[in-house]
Parts: sequence; structure tokens; C-alpha cells
Amino acid sequence: MSQLKHLIESNRAWSEKVRAEDPGFFERLSDQQAPKYFWIGCSDSRVPANQVTGLAPGEVFVHR
Repeated sequence: MSQLKHLIESNRAWSEKVRAEDPGFFERLSDQQAPKYFWIGCSDSRVPANQVTGLAPGEVFVHR
């Protein structure tokens, strides 16, 4: 499997899992973003700001 195809398939699997666990997740996420926090972080992909701060996607604006 090509790297790009693997990336797309992984995203599809993640999306299906999220929708199964929380059917309204993407609808809520599509609302206008207005996070209360601005995170200036490093570009290290192993350090996702929302996870290390315990915030959900959309609750923190991240600048790398």
C-alpha cells in the first residue's frame, strides 16, 4: 500500500470511529471556531497540543 493510500485509509478509519462514538462530532466541529486558548508550540508532531492540554479539537488554536 502506498504511503498516501495508507494515510487516506487511516483517516477514513479514524473518521468512522469518531462518528460511531459521537455522531454529532463533525457537525459541532464545523461551527465557527472561537477557541479560548492560543497555543504556541513546537513543530514536533508527537506533541499534539489538544491532547497534552486535555482539550478537545476546536478548544485551542495552535500555532507551530
